[in-house]
Amino acid sequence: MSKKGLRSAHYIYGPVYSRRLGFSLGIDVISSKICSFECVYCQLGKTSQKTIRRFKSVNLYRFKKELKDALKRIGRIDYITISGSGEPTLHRDLDVIIREAKKISLGKIPVCVITNSSLLYRKDVREELTDADVIMPSLDAPTQEVFEIINRPHRGISFEKVIDGLVRLRDEYTGNIFLEVMLIKGYNDRKDYAYMFREIIEKIKPDKIFLTLPYRPAPLSKASLIPSDSVTRYFRKVLGRNCVLIGKFNKASYTQKGKVNEDEVYASLRRRPQTERELIVAFKCSKVILKNIIDSLLRKGRIYCLDKRRKIYCVR
Repeated sequence: MSKKGLRSAHYIYGPVYSRRLGFSLGIDVISSKICSFECVYCQLGKTSQKTIRRFKSVNLYRFKKELKDALKRIGRIDYITISGSGEPTLHRDLDVIIREAKKISLGKIPVCVITNSSLLYRKDVREELTDADVIMPSLDAPTQEVFEIINRPHRGISFEKVIDGLVRLRDEYTGNIFLEVMLIKGYNDRKDYAYMFREIIEKIKPDKIFLTLPYRPAPLSKASLIPSDSVTRYFRKVLGRNCVLIGKFNKASYTQKGKVNEDEVYASLRRRPQTERELIVAFKCSKVILKNIIDSLLRKGRIYCLDKRRKIYCVR
């Protein structure tokens, strides 16, 4: 891909090293923070438009060209993930995006859709997700009250609708469902909630449960949201053998041979704040190269350091 192409890349970002999926190439179908929720732990901060109205925003020709170019220049990709800045199921005709991604990758790279579960009660949404290899929905609350406090949903979304959608998805969808539960200190980490979560999850029957912790800074919350180790272990035990604790980032093995430039790093940070180490692993580049890029982006004011101790960078 040419430098000009990289600057104009609109839908494709990464790769990002995910603690859940490995090396992931992202497809951002909602390129601004348009969402049905405004979660307290969201790393991208305030929702610019809270809605449940679905719409189209992807130029299919441009998307296909960007994805083809990205796959030509990037080495290892474990998953193509449809996620990004907003809630992806707000994009109408998501099935077209999924099928094109599988077609362009020749069916060799599984496609995963990451969703907040808010629109799964809609049959058209569930039908559009049929061809995805993996769906990763989230469940952050065991009750309506906790749901409203954590997720701050659009008024048209209730906790009952979310659970109904997840159960119906399992009944109809034959692929893998990896359910993500974000454990948040002071919000949903009461020990009695663990059993309430388990009761709900038994109805959903996911293939895996990812118990995740809010390690990334949340602009909407000044206090630490990370629960204690003892509480985390308790939840993991109660949720059972299919529950996998997604811990802190560990450096993966890689060969320092990747080429990367400012625009690629900026595009990745625009969708997800990351540490210096995570960027090095994701782009398979040396620490020196990455540091030069970060320094340049900082000087230009395109990014800022959200956490100096942990060297977490994000876009202004």
